[in-house]
Amino acid sequence: MTALKTFHDRNPDFAMQINVTRHPYSFIGDMDTSKGYQGGLRSGTWHTGLMDYTDGTEEGALAAEAGLQQVGGEAGIRFDFGVRTDWQPMNSQRLLLWAGRFGKQEEFMTALNKRHFEQRASASDDATLLEAAAEVGLDTGAAGEFLATDDLKDDVWASYGSTIRKGVRAIPYLVFSAPALGMVGGPFRPRGEREPITINGSMNPQVFLSVLERFRDATLR
Repeated sequence: MTALKTFHDRNPDFAMQINVTRHPYSFIGDMDTSKGYQGGLRSGTWHTGLMDYTDGTEEGALAAEAGLQQVGGEAGIRFDFGVRTDWQPMNSQRLLLWAGRFGKQEEFMTALNKRHFEQRASASDDATLLEAAAEVGLDTGAAGEFLATDDLKDDVWASYGSTIRKGVRAIPYLVFSAPALGMVGGPFRPRGEREPITINGSMNPQVFLSVLERFRDATLR
C-alpha cells in the first residue's frame, strides 16, 4: 500500500487498477499431520518456526528476524515474533476467501496481518479473525456462522497442495501480470508473449514502486 500511494502521489494523471488473486499457502502443503509429523517443523511461535525454517538454531532465527525487521521498518512495521503460529491454518484462510465474496479480501488481510504480525494476536484464533472482520465492516455474525461450517475448507486444502506441487517454496510469492501488455505467467497462468514480473520474498516499498513504474513506462511507450 505504501508503494501504491507513493506511485499515485507521483503520477496523479495515471490511473492503475490492480486485481489481486490470493492462493492459500502452507509450507508443508496438504501433508497429513494427524499423526503429529509436520515435515520436521514444530508448532509454537513464529520464532521457533523460523528456527526450523532456517538452520535449526537460535542464531539462524535471529538473523532471519533481523532481516525481516529491517525490511518491515522501511514500511513502518515492527514485527512480533512471539505470536503463536500454525503451519496449516484453516479458518484464517477460509475467512480470507469468504471476505473476497464481499470485495473485502485485501482490507481483511491488512487488518488481520497487523494483529497477527505486530500485536501478537494470533490469526489461528477465531476471536482475532472476527475482530479483523469487524474492523473492515464485514458482518461478524455472518462471519461467525461461516466459521462454524466447513464451507471453503476443501478449497483451502486444494490450494495448499497445488501451490507446493507447482513449485512455490517460499512466500510471499508475487506474480505481477499485465494481460494488456502481453505480460502473463506464473504458476497458475499460461505464459504470455512476455514474462510477468515475479517477486519471491519480503521486499521494501521501493521494490514494489519500481514494479508499478515499469508497468507505467510499458503502457506509455
